[in-house]
Amino acid sequence: MNTIRVGFIGFGAWTQKAYVPALKGNDKVELVAVAARSKESHSLARDILGDSFTSYTDYKKLLADPNIDAVMIGTPPSLSSAATLSAIKAGKHTFIEPPLDDSTSTKNLFKLVYKSGKVFHVDTEIRYLPIIKSIRNITLNADFGSINKVTVNLENNWANEWNLDEVGLLDMVTGLSPWYLDPIDFMFRRTPENIAVVGADKQVGQVKLHYSGDCEGVWNFNLHSDPELSLNLSIKGTNGFILADLITGNYNWNIGSDSGSANSQCSEPILGFVGMRESVNVFLETILGNAITLSGPEVYTRIHKLVQGLKESQSLSSAIKIK
Repeated sequence: MNTIRVGFIGFGAWTQKAYVPALKGNDKVELVAVAARSKESHSLARDILGDSFTSYTDYKKLLADPNIDAVMIGTPPSLSSAATLSAIKAGKHTFIEPPLDDSTSTKNLFKLVYKSGKVFHVDTEIRYLPIIKSIRNITLNADFGSINKVTVNLENNWANEWNLDEVGLLDMVTGLSPWYLDPIDFMFRRTPENIAVVGADKQVGQVKLHYSGDCEGVWNFNLHSDPELSLNLSIKGTNGFILADLITGNYNWNIGSDSGSANSQCSEPILGFVGMRESVNVFLETILGNAITLSGPEVYTRIHKLVQGLKESQSLSSAIKIK
């Protein structure tokens, strides 16, 4: 396969402003189909993509098209679960946004993905940043020791700037959590024992994850802050420390008496999300056999558990044990 024929399920703001810019100009991709329910969405698709694609009002008809290799699903969580499962059953390489709704069985998802033999890629894009790879390599240095704390700090003014319906988020903190808990998951690579959240209703607060071995993950968020996006990551090991700016790509480290700094720049953020272009590129290259996705069904399962635990913690105002 030299060219990947991609179809969009849903053509709302996210597909228009995130997926299309991430794919445009890629000579390995042909945008061949759009499934959307409204005439307005189809009209916008024509304006943005031109006339060289097939329109569908029913996504199942798009999935039945043998000329489509891969689909990118840009519908709200309440609608994306059914489309995701149908896409996998139809034998399409599938790119999704987390989280799917509560009805999605992770066991069924696992079985379907492995049976299909196709690429299933969850867009937890921060793990695809070049700086994350560089940082991960530092933590694998035996002198760094075991990771015992990972902290993500996010500050922006999204609570005042965003229309939640437009970006497909039912609740801002819960909706954003898959992306900003992802760096923590990527470093620990296991399910935490419990999760607790405070301040989610005011969009200023903290999520804490407690892992076995007395390890901790923390996501601090302030969505009423300065309009300029700030996203920092710190990692504490038994004999080392890393501090990174995930926007600029600058990072510093200390391992024992040794220290240093470097830069690992990412591509331009899309809608404020760093790593979007890198994530899409890995999805495509995995289909072509040139890469391996780092966010398949195993990652989806862990992220799904975190989101469900966060919801429950927010509802009960207490720490929740992760099953």
